[in-house]
Amino acid sequence: KGNMTALDFIEYKYGEEGTDKYKKRVFDIFLKSQNTDFKMSKGKLRKLQMSERDIPENFIDRDIRNTQYIVRKAISLLKDVCRDVLATTGSVTDKLREDWQIIDVLKELNYPKYEKMGLTETIYNNEGKPLQRIIDWTKRNDHRHHAMDAITVAFTKHEHIHYLNTMNSIGEKPSNVKALKLNHLEKNGRGTWVFKPPMPLQNLRKEVKDNLEQLLVSLKAKNKVATLNVNKIKKKTGIQKMVQLTPRGSLHKETVYGTKMEYVVKKESINGSFNEEKIKTVAKQEYQNLLLKRLHENGNDSKKAFTGKNSLKKSPIYVSLSQNIKVPDKVNTVTLETVYTTRKPINSNTFSNEKQIEKIVDSKLRKLIWDRFEQYGKNAKEAFANLEENPIWLNKEKGIQVKRVTVTGVTNVLPLGHKHDYKGLVIIDSEGNEIPSEFVSTGNNHHVAIYEDHEGNYQENVVSFYEAVERTRQGLPVIDYSFNDELGWKFMFTMKQNEMFVFPNQKTGFNPAEFDLKNPVNYSRVSPNLYRVQKFTTKDYVFRHHLETEIVDRNETMTIIWHRLRNPEKLKGIVKVRINHLGEIVHIGEY
Repeated sequence: KGNMTALDFIEYKYGEEGTDKYKKRVFDIFLKSQNTDFKMSKGKLRKLQMSERDIPENFIDRDIRNTQYIVRKAISLLKDVCRDVLATTGSVTDKLREDWQIIDVLKELNYPKYEKMGLTETIYNNEGKPLQRIIDWTKRNDHRHHAMDAITVAFTKHEHIHYLNTMNSIGEKPSNVKALKLNHLEKNGRGTWVFKPPMPLQNLRKEVKDNLEQLLVSLKAKNKVATLNVNKIKKKTGIQKMVQLTPRGSLHKETVYGTKMEYVVKKESINGSFNEEKIKTVAKQEYQNLLLKRLHENGNDSKKAFTGKNSLKKSPIYVSLSQNIKVPDKVNTVTLETVYTTRKPINSNTFSNEKQIEKIVDSKLRKLIWDRFEQYGKNAKEAFANLEENPIWLNKEKGIQVKRVTVTGVTNVLPLGHKHDYKGLVIIDSEGNEIPSEFVSTGNNHHVAIYEDHEGNYQENVVSFYEAVERTRQGLPVIDYSFNDELGWKFMFTMKQNEMFVFPNQKTGFNPAEFDLKNPVNYSRVSPNLYRVQKFTTKDYVFRHHLETEIVDRNETMTIIWHRLRNPEKLKGIVKVRINHLGEIVHIGEY
């Protein structure tokens, strides 16, 4: 069945006739259940007869009810501090925002950005005048649409709501409608009746634009690691209270991995890291001997042997000078490595693309899965939808099907336990150490700490959430400020998800070090260069512009709405800032 609804699965497996029988059977069960203690609800009936195309894309009923409750609660709280609180609807705000051209201001602010990305077009109005427009633009792509709506609501009057409600009602209109229209509406340049702006239109547009340009979005950074909780346990002697440290997130992912030793072949560029130990992993013996010879000739200094004027591009090593055969600058290396594996079922979720299929350990099984994937035009849902009726055979004559396969998993792991013998005793290896077993991935990283080494280069230390919790448990600070002190490293700053950084901009000449970032006068200069930490891993940091609501990584939008830095050195020049709930920069640097 996979991700298909019940109805779609029946239709896929049994066709139109089977679908009609299924619908009738479900409805009969619904009717019979009404006379029992276990009634089938109408909601259950509707879902059993629902196709995927019928699933609503927007709010589900529960979300709508939650929103209604939030509005009622907000009104109740506001009435404690305000004399008069009135809830309005989105349609009223839409009308006023359109009439006062506030929506146009947000479009104008976004236009230069979309123009750089090539997402604008020229259209012509009824008079043949060319107009510039953003393709498929929606206000929800910019966090400032909340502020824009708030400005509109702030200028909304009772009379605006009363007039629109009256005009939308059915039946005879009250006598005061005409008076409301004359007092609060006027004709624009096209002869259309619009609501009068709360101030001259040009002044309103300028004020809205100035305020939206200075707006900085505040996002909650993920700082919490663990908190002390009081756990209560019921015992015969009474309730026992225990104060325990509770992690504020999962310590590791659910999947449990095993291990196996495997020869791993990699194509690597010959560079300064090719010392004697590294050269001995080169697959071709002939290349290995020649590289070792070059290394020994240079006093076993790998940087001297394979970089600068001695790099293979500038100073090649010849296998055969007469035939002009050289050692390539990229060679295959073979190393015996520990690979972490787990068993996974064959379905469209597990193997939805080529990369996931490549992780299958057994080459024969990998080919079988790949052949099935290609047979159905690389459509995983069709290829792996019904393996009971359409099995993948390992040996058809013996009736051996492939239902689960072993796949490689992760590299950052920690053991849940240690190996035991049949008596339950811990097994010790030849060096007297316990043998770890049942590995799990450490999951999300908590932060990456950036340091400056003794040569002035930026270095990193990525800390997992598990490690952060362990440091808290031991009474240590979550951030290791003295990491590699003995090597002359100096702590600079940390990066956690949703923390804010101001980037320099060479094109506009903006340098955050030259501005007073706390001064609101400079916020309009800061805003285009303010980014939040979206995600990070070892030597790979992704930042998203603070106004962006969508997470789409397209090459043409890089450096405009997102940055991806793959080296700690590229972090030089960015400035960490803290933004409070009011959108004010209250701290510069580490906090």
